[in-house]
Amino acid sequence: MSVSLVGGFSGIVFDAYGTLFDVAAIETACIAVTEDPARLAALWRAKQLEYSFLRTAIDRYADWGQITSDALDYAATFLHIDLAPRERRELLHAWDSLPAFPDVQPALERLQAAGVRMAILSNGSLRMLERLVRTNGLHTYFVDILSSEHVQTFKPDAALYALAPDRFHSRVYELLFVSSNGFDVAGSKAFGYTVCRVDRLRQPMDALGLEPDITISNLAELADLLLSANDD
Repeated sequence: MSVSLVGGFSGIVFDAYGTLFDVAAIETACIAVTEDPARLAALWRAKQLEYSFLRTAIDRYADWGQITSDALDYAATFLHIDLAPRERRELLHAWDSLPAFPDVQPALERLQAAGVRMAILSNGSLRMLERLVRTNGLHTYFVDILSSEHVQTFKPDAALYALAPDRFHSRVYELLFVSSNGFDVAGSKAFGYTVCRVDRLRQPMDALGLEPDITISNLAELADLLLSANDD
């Protein structure tokens, strides 16, 4: 099979939450239930990630939907927010309708036109990811959606990162891994990927001794970089 190499890579693997889709939109959903939506959204997201790390460490897998639900219950209890069943359902549904960042679709369009094979590799459940991708009209750009469900563990477990090289039939360093999350940048780099960090918020890297190979502020810069490399 002939594989189109763009920028020297046989494929690009994208993280979903915070990289393609804007998790900050959860704060908007929280406005309906609290006078401090930023605090609820931040604690909810922090607990969501913490539970994924803890469940991976102690080998007690639950899918991303369950983790998201459990994290909401903790955050609401901690902040003394009494959620009605309808309010709780609507908050959880917000994760199925996160907007893509404005730069995402144009960049994916350019990369696909250049023959790039692209996939998503995410902690998310397959149902949640498929709904997000279709809601944002991005389903035609990806050859696959690789979910934590396939291996029943979460990032930064190596078993999850191993899905993409298997799917692309490529060596790991031949794939470009793109993420905005520091733990994901470190985890994918430790696994052996060439790593691109999307630093949308201009934040420092976590002090783990693992640095990205490329740093950009949005996906338009990534498309520019890879497509110009092909022209050289």
